[in-house]
Amino acid sequence: MTSSTLDSAISTCEDLIAMVQSATQDQSVLPKMNVDPDDPWASTINPPDCVYKEKCPITGYLLTKPFEGQCPMPEAFKGDKEYLLGMLKPIMGGKDGGESSAGGAKAPAEKTAAGAGGEGSASKKEKKQKAAAPAAPAAGGGAMECFAKCLFKVGLVEEAGFVENSDKLYCCKVKFGEEERQIVTGLRKHVPQDQLQGSKVAVIMNLKTAKLAGLNSEGMILATEYDEGAGVKLLKVPQDSEVGSPIFLEGGEPSTATVKQLKTAVWDTVKAGLRVLGEQGTFDGKKLVCSAGVLTSDVGVPDGALIK
Repeated sequence: MTSSTLDSAISTCEDLIAMVQSATQDQSVLPKMNVDPDDPWASTINPPDCVYKEKCPITGYLLTKPFEGQCPMPEAFKGDKEYLLGMLKPIMGGKDGGESSAGGAKAPAEKTAAGAGGEGSASKKEKKQKAAAPAAPAAGGGAMECFAKCLFKVGLVEEAGFVENSDKLYCCKVKFGEEERQIVTGLRKHVPQDQLQGSKVAVIMNLKTAKLAGLNSEGMILATEYDEGAGVKLLKVPQDSEVGSPIFLEGGEPSTATVKQLKTAVWDTVKAGLRVLGEQGTFDGKKLVCSAGVLTSDVGVPDGALIK
C-alpha cells in the first residue's frame, strides 16, 4: 500500500468517526428504550446512547433506531395469521387454498355460485363426495354374493411336516384329486401331527398365495376357533367324501367361482359369516355341505365359534 492510499483510508475513517459523533449529538434528545422487557438481548448488549429501541405503532415490531425507519416486513407482523397462511397455502390448501383464519373468509380461489365457475365448483365437490362414499351392497345379497366368489374344496393331507425354526407351523402337501398344493398352516400347537396327516380337510382355494416362514402357502385349511383363540379344532369333513369335491351351502349348487384371487374385503365378509351352530359348520345360518354330507365341528365346540 502506498503512502497516499494509506492517507486516504485514514482520512475516510476520520470522516466516519465524525459522522457517528454528529449522529450521537443529533439523536441524544430522542427517547431511549435500551432496557425493554420484549428485547431478550437488552440485559446483555449495551449499545451506544445513539442506538435505541422503538416499537412500530402498527405492528409492534421493535425498531432499532436510527438504523430502521420502519418495520421491514409489516405484512408478517400484523398480529394475525394471514401472512403465515399465505406462505403455507401451496402446502395446505393446494390450488384452492382453503379458508383463512381471519374471520373465516374463504380464499379468493373458492368462488360462490353467483361468481364465475361457482356452480361448476359445487358440482365437482358433490361428485367427489359421492365417489368417496362406499357403494352399499345389494339388499340381502351382499354376503351371499361374496360367498359365491369363494372356492371351497375337500382336500386330503398327505404330509404334515414341521417348519424349521417355527413351533407353530406345519407345511402340508394337500391333494385335491389330480391337483396338489402346498399349504402352510398354524395348527401345530392345536392339532397333533398324526391327527392332521391323512385327514380330509376343508380348504379355501382361491386366496392370494401367502408366504409364511419363507414358504408359499396356496390355500387355507379351515378350523373352528373359540375362547379367544385358545380352542382351535379342525372343521370336520365326512371321511367318505370325495377328495377334490366342492363344498357349498345346503340347498344350493356347488360353486363355479372363477375368481383366482379373492379381494381381502370379500374374504373378510365371508369369514364374518362362517360360524359353528349346533356343532355344524354354517355360513349366514346355512349349513356347509359336500358330496357326503354336512361339515361338523368337534363335540363341545360352542355355538358362534368362528370358522377360519
